[in-house]
Amino acid sequence: MGMWSTALERRRRGRGRPRQRGQSLVEFALVFPLFILLLAGMIDFGLGLYSYMTINNATRDSARLGATMCTANPCAAAVSARAVNAASGLAIEPPVVACTTPANASVNCASGTIKPGDNVTVTITYNYKMIWPLGFGTVIPMTSSMKMLAD
Repeated sequence: MGMWSTALERRRRGRGRPRQRGQSLVEFALVFPLFILLLAGMIDFGLGLYSYMTINNATRDSARLGATMCTANPCAAAVSARAVNAASGLAIEPPVVACTTPANASVNCASGTIKPGDNVTVTITYNYKMIWPLGFGTVIPMTSSMKMLAD
């Protein structure tokens, strides 16, 4: 009797293993697309955050240049070039550079007639194109604006 019970137990254990392998394959097939979707979302979020931080830094850098340089030279072209160079990893369009007095009257940034105490505002707009659109379109518009007081 002991011999038959061990052979029967071996048969029963042998039957259970192929089913478990098939079960693992089905579980993998169900979880794998969710894992890929999660990974794609993390990559896209990281690239989007990098783009946003890049345009913020480019705006800050170019506004600071305009606030320190505009009192002496014509600066709108130099400020635009600084912003484009600071965001060299992104294909941004030249930013909008505006200069105003404390009373919010417009001043010509291109002529260099801005005085200490006037404001230099730089605005950069960038359209981030998603790699994997995950439900809210393929383009996310990003805008960064910085206002600094001229020295």
